[in-house]
Amino acid sequence: MLAVSSLLLATLVSLAVIGWMPRPAPPQMRLDRAVEVLRGARAPGPEGMRVTLRETPPGGHASPWLTQLVAQQLGQPVEHVRLVWKGADKAPDIKVFARGASVSASADPEVVRTQGALLAALQWPAFELGVRRADGRWQVLGSDVSDVAAWRRQVLLALLGGTLLLAPLATWAALRIGRPLRRLADASAAVTLHATTRLPDDGPREVQVLASAINAGRERLRDQAQDMTRMLAAVAHDLRTPLTGLRLRAESAPPAQAARMVADIERMNAMIEQVLDYARGELEPASMQPVEMGALLDDCVQSARLRGVQIQADLPAHLPWHGDALLLRRALDNLIDNAARYAGAVELSVQRTAEAVCVDVADRGPGIPEAERARVLQPFQRHETSRNRSTGGTGLGLAVVQGAVRQHGGQLLLLDRPGGGLIVRLRFPI
Repeated sequence: MLAVSSLLLATLVSLAVIGWMPRPAPPQMRLDRAVEVLRGARAPGPEGMRVTLRETPPGGHASPWLTQLVAQQLGQPVEHVRLVWKGADKAPDIKVFARGASVSASADPEVVRTQGALLAALQWPAFELGVRRADGRWQVLGSDVSDVAAWRRQVLLALLGGTLLLAPLATWAALRIGRPLRRLADASAAVTLHATTRLPDDGPREVQVLASAINAGRERLRDQAQDMTRMLAAVAHDLRTPLTGLRLRAESAPPAQAARMVADIERMNAMIEQVLDYARGELEPASMQPVEMGALLDDCVQSARLRGVQIQADLPAHLPWHGDALLLRRALDNLIDNAARYAGAVELSVQRTAEAVCVDVADRGPGIPEAERARVLQPFQRHETSRNRSTGGTGLGLAVVQGAVRQHGGQLLLLDRPGGGLIVRLRFPI
């Protein structure tokens, strides 16, 4: 409809230019000034005239009467002067009135002389006035104003008017389409695969179709991701049964072999537990409840010390918060264990601002290069790629943390620590 309306309006403007607007007025010339130009008393340019030299006299509808008048003013024989009309189908009908009587263009020369001063000062349609020179060539004076130029000016003015008429419609169309597209782009940039909020589908029909297609595609991708996560969780859960049987058999083995087998089984159980933690974070929605974060963080510190972790904590005595305590504790346990594995000692601190609560887990380990930080946040990705259990875990620790932070609408930041080491910051908006 917008395209059809614009085309219809543009067509109406064109019809107005061609059929309804008045034709540009033809150029006008003054005979007395033309004579002065030929005499050399005036320059032709400022008068809208031009002078050329030709081998032949000017052609067109001749005016014998005006030719005779100009010949007398120039002091030239009549046969050496020729005045013709340009751009006219026929010569203008010129009449002179003397003492109340109408006299035609072929009237007595005395009448021509008595009316010459008056006729010379009138505005005449475009004409060409030629005077024969001594060398036989003709000096021809004509109008330097073109009908085409006048038409061009009129068409340009009409196009400008059409543009002004179309501008409100174009502006309205741009706003009607642009605003919903901007809202859709902003919402798409902020949404994640696991978000359940649908993208806005208001605006023109095309924008609605686009938003519906994006919503449908995201739902399909979310379903596929959840199916793969469920399959991963099922496989990890089913592995516990054979591991339990292996542990029972290991107890009957020789002591040296039994200790090694039990240690391997424990490592496999820990890996399975991490996989299940990751699957729970991806599949189960966060249970948001009022939580005392200070007490929760202190409990994480005490549990870490019981596991043999060297940890220092600077925690607030009272910090109310709204979130999922289980997800936050799972994330902190992963961060503390990772920091202890790479650095041996851990520092935990909390800062609160008017906009957010930041929980920092800092260490003096080797850190993570900035180019690697986006990769290690992905599932099953480790900074140390040898897959050696002694130098790292399964590559799910930071992925579990990021999933927990994402469900709370927060950010997981990996920062360089002044003096060396790494700061993992959990930033939760208030």
